[in-house]
Amino acid sequence: MISQVDEIKSKLDIADVIQEYFPLKQAGANMKAVCPFHDEKTPSFMVSRERQMWHCFGSCNEGGDMFTFIQKIENIEFPEALKILARKAGVELKYQDPKVTNLKTRLLEMQEVAQDFFVNQLFNGQAGKKALSYLKDTRKLEDEIIREWKLGYALDSWDALSKYLKSKGFTDSEILQGGLVVPKDRNNEYYDRFRDRLMFPIEDYHGNTVGFTGRAMKDGEAAKYVNSPGTLIYSKSEVIYGLSKAKKIIREKDAVVLVEGNMDVIASSQAEVRNVVAASGTALTADQIKILKRYTDNLIFCFDADNAGVAAAKRGIETAWLGEANVKAIALDKDKGKDPDDIIRKDKALWEKMVEQAVPAMEYFFELEFKGYNPNDIGKKKQVARNLLNLMLKLKDPIEQDFYLKQLAEKLNVEEPLLRETLQKASLGKGAQRKENILQEEKRENKVNRRDELILRLMAMMSIDTDMADYIGTNLVPESLPSHLRDIYKSIIIYYTKCDNQDHSIQALASFMAENRPDLVQDFNAISIIAEGEFSAMDYKLLRQEVKRIVKYLRKEDIRKQLVKMSQDLRQAEKELAAQSFGSPEEKGEKEARVNELMGSFNDLTLELKEVDDS
Repeated sequence: MISQVDEIKSKLDIADVIQEYFPLKQAGANMKAVCPFHDEKTPSFMVSRERQMWHCFGSCNEGGDMFTFIQKIENIEFPEALKILARKAGVELKYQDPKVTNLKTRLLEMQEVAQDFFVNQLFNGQAGKKALSYLKDTRKLEDEIIREWKLGYALDSWDALSKYLKSKGFTDSEILQGGLVVPKDRNNEYYDRFRDRLMFPIEDYHGNTVGFTGRAMKDGEAAKYVNSPGTLIYSKSEVIYGLSKAKKIIREKDAVVLVEGNMDVIASSQAEVRNVVAASGTALTADQIKILKRYTDNLIFCFDADNAGVAAAKRGIETAWLGEANVKAIALDKDKGKDPDDIIRKDKALWEKMVEQAVPAMEYFFELEFKGYNPNDIGKKKQVARNLLNLMLKLKDPIEQDFYLKQLAEKLNVEEPLLRETLQKASLGKGAQRKENILQEEKRENKVNRRDELILRLMAMMSIDTDMADYIGTNLVPESLPSHLRDIYKSIIIYYTKCDNQDHSIQALASFMAENRPDLVQDFNAISIIAEGEFSAMDYKLLRQEVKRIVKYLRKEDIRKQLVKMSQDLRQAEKELAAQSFGSPEEKGEKEARVNELMGSFNDLTLELKEVDDS
């Protein structure tokens, strides 16, 4: 019987799974991208549809199948990855194997049970009628939308939810770790976190309910909104409200609208503007920007028209700029509505128009700064210049920066060179040293990565041709390889030695690895991605030339390293010999012999380097 993992793999393609997170570009038989697991500029992340594997050939050296990719990028364990991919594949997980059950999956199950409890109370409970009337009559939400967004009601009770969850088999510890109860002052006693509140489930972008926002139904509550705390399954800095429902439309429209509140998202969905999301109970974070950029580079901000909303919009836009997103903004007019929900209830067509007419973020800031501007107030002139120049520093595109600098000079009636000089000084002061550090680090990393990359290419060519394997094995000693590649190299040599008369296909070599060295399977998958993607169809003559070129390069690099080390040893030996001028003849003779020995070895290496150069 086919396992659930194999069934999922048979229904999903690894490239499609990965492209939900970032785009891949075709590179021969494989696909490639900039690695999401470490900083780099040159794409080293490769995906093989043939083998349904991925591998990074950069500094992180990570790799695996679609399950390991989901685990790595989501920072989760296998059971959660299984659940996510099962949902994508339409595979029902029919039993709970202890091997694939852990605390996170229990907490996710519990949130769904709590959600069903809240929904039932809203639609079927006597106590929920007031909340349902509020949604339909005050907020003008249709029944279909209320159900689609799984809105619910938390009873005005200290323990109604916790009792219900216990009846479904969840423990006090699980309920507490799920953020659904709050500890009392006395030990081992709890009360429900959400009481007499309209409940908004918070989903991660896979559609799993991970927490809740509860809106008070009583007037005068100290906290109008209460959110689930951070838990094992809910990280406020990563979850984006509404994204699980909006991501498909975001891709289609190539834009996402960010608003402040849950009701803004739901009202917009009802108004057929469905590419709208909200930060989940926190200021917009860099992690959330990265998540949104999986779907689009174009972000449109629309926060409330009050001072707090403007400040939140500014923080969010600056964060988006740092994430190199294209940013626009919608300037709200209090006369037309204080927030999107208010605008939609008055005129949903106006909301659609406002989204379409969003302006570049810098224009939005210009409008804010010049509102009520008095050109004769020198203090205000300096403040506007300072505020807008600081914002321009965060723009990555120099053309954009130049464009707005000219606009600012014109609006302030100030000489453009003066503003440009101020901007350049500020920019150099903050960024010059940081850029230099980054460049030096990149140079060091690229040199190391280049050698590893060449060795992997050699092993890929070994895996598809016995003659290549023999030549490389003769000319490349294992001791010259990085430690993390040495075992895989030796294992390929062993395979050819033991299986001299057998099938020498990549598949056969992969089976040998799986049987004899399962710990090296991931490394071999990386090698096979290169072999099948670049070398399997290459002309034998070209393949031979490539092998010789790489072996020659690596031998020269090894000899140069030895020469540098020997040169250092020789200088040290000469210093020690000079210090023995007044020493005993025996000690002086030993030092001279050491110098002569090093000189001889140095000359031998120099000749060897010349021979390799001439070969």
